[in-house]
Amino acid sequence: MKQYILLLTAACLMTVACSNEPEPLETVVSGSFTVADSLDEDGDYSGVGFTIVTRDSSNAILDTLFNEVTDKSGKFEGTVQFPENKYYALFISRNDIDLGNIGVILADNDSLFISGELPNLNETLTLSSNEHDAMKTLARVDRGFNRVSAFARSGALADSQILDEVKKWTDLYWEVYNNHEGTIASYLAAEKSADLLNQWNKDEMLKRIDEALPAEYMISVALNLAKPYIAETKGFDATSKYLDSLARISNSEIASEVVKRDKIMMYFDSSRVKEAKGLLENYEADYSSPSSKKWARRIRYDLNYLAPGVTAPDFSFITMEGDTISNESLKGEVFIIEISPLANSEYQNDYDRTMVIHEIYKNYGLKIFTIPLDQSEFTVEGFFEARRKVWSVAKLGSFDVQNIIQKFNVVQIPTRFLIDKNGTL
Repeated sequence: MKQYILLLTAACLMTVACSNEPEPLETVVSGSFTVADSLDEDGDYSGVGFTIVTRDSSNAILDTLFNEVTDKSGKFEGTVQFPENKYYALFISRNDIDLGNIGVILADNDSLFISGELPNLNETLTLSSNEHDAMKTLARVDRGFNRVSAFARSGALADSQILDEVKKWTDLYWEVYNNHEGTIASYLAAEKSADLLNQWNKDEMLKRIDEALPAEYMISVALNLAKPYIAETKGFDATSKYLDSLARISNSEIASEVVKRDKIMMYFDSSRVKEAKGLLENYEADYSSPSSKKWARRIRYDLNYLAPGVTAPDFSFITMEGDTISNESLKGEVFIIEISPLANSEYQNDYDRTMVIHEIYKNYGLKIFTIPLDQSEFTVEGFFEARRKVWSVAKLGSFDVQNIIQKFNVVQIPTRFLIDKNGTL
């Protein structure tokens, strides 16, 4: 059903405003539907149902937010309450027969109008609201930018023209933000503008991000784009203060929590373990939800057992060549332990880069060992049919998978640890 049907873009599922216990938001959903004479000649357009649903998590039961049916004239109208501004799934049916589903944006104090004609929903369905109109504008700009990008990649634009085009499209995306400020599309456009500016004018990028703050979506943009620039140009302390300012200006507890997590990880990654533990204690005092507690437990384990300077966890395995490898056997060696399924796409994408690292540093004594988390030896063997195996790989069955995952606190893959001659991380 045009470009919206069956696609709920993940980027657009980001919250615009929320809190731990948000007041329900509200908007009006109405519409007008007709039925083609070829399907129904009596002019009765009743029985077309519109159901908007949501779910709290991937395994939760669908919760119905809105359910209305057209009258004989094909009209319907109702008020819907919802937790946050975002895309929701709308199911269309008639006389209990499902006709399709689409993604619709619900936003506080907006009004959504839906029209179409059965049976040709693909050609006739129209969604109209401030949010959807803004998203259509963004889509048009995206299409234009993608066409220009394709020309540039094909070599049709001179290098001098490319920078001019980038500047132009940066401003066009920013125009979408200004003209539709407060909509989901406006924040996506602001992010695109900032991302393009990141390639040639980082100071202007920072200025635009600041202008679009403190919207929750822009907090994530600030973390992804502004924070690295500040770290590169102004250093660790300035970056820490910048994160404090983001947490302070945020009007969303969720966004503020994300910033505080980011700050803890920044201190951890910078080997400032004592300060990271102090920040974690403050975090645990402020946030007590089950997900917050789970995150804090995982990070505390990392800080206590996997931080730089801590002795690496005990491990042992037998390589595919039959050699027994353990902490004891590697004393005096500098080595990398990588833990991942070889079938993992990110691991496969990293493999060539890891090969380069190995080639450069093997002459300095660096060794690499891979602990594959795949379930089948055929997967491991198939991986190396298309690639050279230049370092040792643990044989499946020679190690306890759950023990490795627990000891090394593997929560993302691939995971890698650099261990020095003293067995220290």
